[in-house]
Amino acid sequence: MSKKTISAKNGKLSLKPKGRRNIPNRLVELGRHLVYSEGTKTEPYYVENIKKCIAKSYKTSTNEIEIIIANEKSYNTVGLVDFVLKNVDKRIRDGEMIDHVWIMFDKDDFPLAKFKEADKKINDMNNSSKSQGEGFKYNSENEIVYHSCYSNQCFELWLLLYFCYLDTDITRPAYIEKLEEQISKKIPGFKYEKNKENIHSIITKAGGKIENAIRNAKKLVESNKLDAPSTAVYLFAEYMNAYMEK
Repeated sequence: MSKKTISAKNGKLSLKPKGRRNIPNRLVELGRHLVYSEGTKTEPYYVENIKKCIAKSYKTSTNEIEIIIANEKSYNTVGLVDFVLKNVDKRIRDGEMIDHVWIMFDKDDFPLAKFKEADKKINDMNNSSKSQGEGFKYNSENEIVYHSCYSNQCFELWLLLYFCYLDTDITRPAYIEKLEEQISKKIPGFKYEKNKENIHSIITKAGGKIENAIRNAKKLVESNKLDAPSTAVYLFAEYMNAYMEK
């Protein structure tokens, strides 16, 4: 993975990402993450909420956690992936250190073939013959782990899975309606909007659990693969939840 320095403390050696200072010991293991999204509000706000939860857990400031939200333009499925690969290459040439790249995109009304092509293109980047220390395959050239965090058909499916398992292909408005129903049980009159900045915290306050979403999403992917309904956002959530739980 990225270059790291070895430091000694209490007679023990520990690997620390080069250049990261004044960060709690456990938190340095988080590494540097780039999160790309074709959505300009929902997914970026969700990720920002997760960043804040991690920061609160470690009593540090969010800008010390190196998760980068990059949604400079609005792209479709394959277009987003092509942008990500070019952008990552540029960042590497500029000397940036990157451990994980997470790509969030929805099926929406895009052709299923293009949606599946995007997923395959991301996973094919992890072409190493062996896994790195965390158990992930990675890109043999730049040592970055790439993650396809797709949703078919929309990100709101992932949010609904915090509350319940649903194996029925419905429309985005229907997902939103069901999500509002669940949250309104604890927060009367709640109305979902794409620009809700703390949607993860709102959902957990209403009784939803990220552990439920992870379990439900895994079950959907096992059953449906990339077909609707399915979401691989659980990959990001499962990784980050370990740091939220401390």
